[in-house]
Amino acid sequence: MGVSTVNDTDSTWGAAFRNKPIFFMSRKEMDACVDANGIIHKSKLKNVELREDTCTLSSNDTFRRSNTTYEVYDKDKGSAFLDLNFLIKDETSSLKGSLSDKNDVDFYNFTIPFLNFQRNYFSVEAYIDMPEGCDYDLTLYDEYGNQVGKAEWDGEGRKKLTVPNWDINTNEYCLKVENGNGEEVSPDDFYRISFHVTDNKEHEKTDAVREAYGNLYSAYSRKDENWRDYLEKYNAVLRETEQNYRKELEELHKKQFAGLPEGKKYQGGRTVEELLQDMAEGKELSEAEREYVKIFANLKDTEKAQQKAELKNNFSNEFAKELEGMGISREDIEGMQVRIGSNGTVTVDGIEDETVREQVQKLVEKKYSGKMYQYYIGIADSVGNLPYNAYRYATDIQEVRRYLKGVTGVDISLENLSMMPDGMIGGLPKKADHLINNTKNNAKTEQMREALRNIIANIRISGDLGIPDFTSQFQFKDGAFSVVDSGFAVNMGALDGRLTPQSSGNMYSDMYHYQFQKVL
Repeated sequence: MGVSTVNDTDSTWGAAFRNKPIFFMSRKEMDACVDANGIIHKSKLKNVELREDTCTLSSNDTFRRSNTTYEVYDKDKGSAFLDLNFLIKDETSSLKGSLSDKNDVDFYNFTIPFLNFQRNYFSVEAYIDMPEGCDYDLTLYDEYGNQVGKAEWDGEGRKKLTVPNWDINTNEYCLKVENGNGEEVSPDDFYRISFHVTDNKEHEKTDAVREAYGNLYSAYSRKDENWRDYLEKYNAVLRETEQNYRKELEELHKKQFAGLPEGKKYQGGRTVEELLQDMAEGKELSEAEREYVKIFANLKDTEKAQQKAELKNNFSNEFAKELEGMGISREDIEGMQVRIGSNGTVTVDGIEDETVREQVQKLVEKKYSGKMYQYYIGIADSVGNLPYNAYRYATDIQEVRRYLKGVTGVDISLENLSMMPDGMIGGLPKKADHLINNTKNNAKTEQMREALRNIIANIRISGDLGIPDFTSQFQFKDGAFSVVDSGFAVNMGALDGRLTPQSSGNMYSDMYHYQFQKVL
């Protein structure tokens, strides 16, 4: 009896998968549409509005989000919490956000929710509707940090970009929203992001890799003794696809550069790396240099350079100006060190005058602790270079420790927490227990519950390696702040080895992996 796969043109399953994408509901989506009697009402997930995250430390100001859950507010039915991926599944829904000022930048991470072998049949378009009179840039980055799309006006009063279909392996992306014309914006003016799924008219570019994967999966599933031959063929196709991906990326960037107005085409001889170094040092780039960087630079490198420049110039000047209003000069704080523990405790050293030191410490605690934390995780290599699972674990620790101390006034040992059979989190002090386990319809609490579940699971997995605590550390030298990378006390390489599942003795263990380095 022959084996039918989704690659077969006469396969009923194959035809179904090609005609319409099949989506599976996530746990969050199930929670959002199940009523008190356990009945699913899918109509609840139509025409919903996701809200921009503004309640966590990183919010959506950093490209590497440890939590991508957005609130769907309903005062009558109660709030639900969904990932951005949901908008690809339901085109009637959208995300509502705003830029707080003309320099604000918002990031949104999402994953293509198609099954692997469906990827080349369908294409995903992202749209941004803007407030009247505004011109925002919507830019797409792949999971490796490459710029892979810039939204253009679609003739209907909004901008559109298409997620590239260069392969079927790359499925994590980041959208960046920023003010395009530099004019003033109002935080009360909202933009909307939505998605649309269409047929992929260039599916032949990835037919080979889809077919090779389908053949491998079929051979392995039926325990064909020659399944490794199919694996070798699949790996060969993957290597070829990787090279094609690089070529497509290069062609896209060339096309984008050629499409710039002549005055914005960079004609200098400096490299992207040299321009980013200038940016990091706080030097002003020309308009042509900025456009060049936007096209060719990696997202991670660009954001790190911008964070360094902002910390050195804008933030340092704002901080110094605030102190001057208190009668404290830059000379009074020259050489000081600021440390912000994972529980939010601020320590200031290097200032001889005790009164001045206490005033500075209180100012950081009251106004700048969260912003300085964002600078640290964006600049310090010990955090920024972490793989996804370790990064999320470490940043979840920071979020949760601050939250629990703010609620209870004391440090809580995370090692003593546990998941109860009823899904509640055990081991919390009474006040925190009530907030975490009983509070409904609150975005902040939902984020903390999700982070706590992640932490508890990771503590169990990592065993005796310890918790990845870090201290956000800064120095004030030559009139400006800079980050001092304090690293981790635990072995993060060993920790990530336990957190990241490793395949062994199956079809995935010897599968080829792209040489691109993931940054999302």
